[in-house]
Amino acid sequence: MLFRFRNFNIALFFMIVSVPSFAATVTPSGQVFIDRGQGYQQISGPTEAKSGDVVMAMAGGNATITYENGCQQAVDVGAVGIVSEVPPCLADAPVSPGIDYTLVIGGVAVAGGVAAAIALSGGDDKCASGC
Repeated sequence: MLFRFRNFNIALFFMIVSVPSFAATVTPSGQVFIDRGQGYQQISGPTEAKSGDVVMAMAGGNATITYENGCQQAVDVGAVGIVSEVPPCLADAPVSPGIDYTLVIGGVAVAGGVAAAIALSGGDDKCASGC
């Protein structure tokens, strides 16, 4: 039983990890900095960024955040741009039929809870009231 539960956890991990996340490329012009959670660092050429990274353009600089789907977000002088998990162009687009990853993640979480309850139940087939 424990072996099957461990395999389920491994499968669950890969299902969650495989949910797409949008990466972006930051193209700077002039003095531009990126913060990946460890302080700002200056960038001088196209730089890969991920959701949550912060881009800041200083005087005389600007940057363009280009998402994998081609959506672009401008970061002007004195402004701060945050790389979004969902590209801004998609956030404003009408919803099209397809996979709702929120439901997928919720379903996986429920399945994991059920599997954990089964695994932790001990697998004892005896009746609690002494049938």
